[in-house]
Amino acid sequence: MNKTERYYQQYMSHRHVSRRGLFRAFVTASRNVAPPPAAIPPWPLPPGALTTAQFFAQCDKCQQCVQACPMGVLITHQEGFPQLAIEYASCDGCAACIQACPTGALQPQPRFDTRLRPVFTDACIHSSRGCDRCVEVCPQRACSVGESGLPKADADGCNGCGECLIQCDRQAITLHSVL
Repeated sequence: MNKTERYYQQYMSHRHVSRRGLFRAFVTASRNVAPPPAAIPPWPLPPGALTTAQFFAQCDKCQQCVQACPMGVLITHQEGFPQLAIEYASCDGCAACIQACPTGALQPQPRFDTRLRPVFTDACIHSSRGCDRCVEVCPQRACSVGESGLPKADADGCNGCGECLIQCDRQAITLHSVL
């Protein structure tokens, strides 16, 4: 059937949509639409994790990766999945978690990367001086001091180990997930 302009005119001539009905349709339509799948995980995943959707589909919450981590930076999230928690120790990329994973949700990486990157706040420095501790301790030499006096991280050189976060005594660094 060819739907022409005449068809739509006839269709709408006997249909009445009130303003209230139109408004209700807009409101309920937004509730019924499923959100797009998250590309960035809801919490930091272990090193070597597959894409977010694949990881959650394959991980069976066995916790073998958590038990295998010698640094203790993998913990169990409240939903039972492993979570990378760089708060008191940095991740050294030993790959023990990857080797312990029986489901293949964690895969060996050609280059170690936690997919976390540091973000520096202005609480980091006093206007006349900074400590530069993050620059000194970065094993990848990815941190440097910018023109503003605030540290910055080279996203390509950084592997997200978290050493800068651990060494910062001013709590001026947070780690954010990247793809």
